[in-house]
Amino acid sequence: MQLSQMWREHLKAGCPPEMHGLNIAGTAAGALDAEITACVSACVSHSLKMDARIERRLHDISQALEHMHPATAEGAAYCSRLNQLVSAVLVNAGPVLDGDAASASDISESGRILVRPGMRRR
Repeated sequence: MQLSQMWREHLKAGCPPEMHGLNIAGTAAGALDAEITACVSACVSHSLKMDARIERRLHDISQALEHMHPATAEGAAYCSRLNQLVSAVLVNAGPVLDGDAASASDISESGRILVRPGMRRR
């Protein structure tokens, strides 16, 4: 699934009430959602300049989301979508890998690695 489509689906679904007031990676869920939305927007528009600080922050967010245990299926789906967006930004905004690191079928015409759920660049 393309990053822009994942982003639209996430925005459409919204943040479930149980997440309001929760902190994820040291940030309130609503503010964190806005932070990730800004990264996704910059990535989609090809204006994100990934640096070590941003990459480290996105990895911290991903780790926090992986360890979240929301009480409802809606909360779990929200965390999963948010983590997929973070993973997609890490993959799509990171450096292009050479041919040895990825197969030709994993690389789009833009030279970026295609996103698969559950897979992240480390």
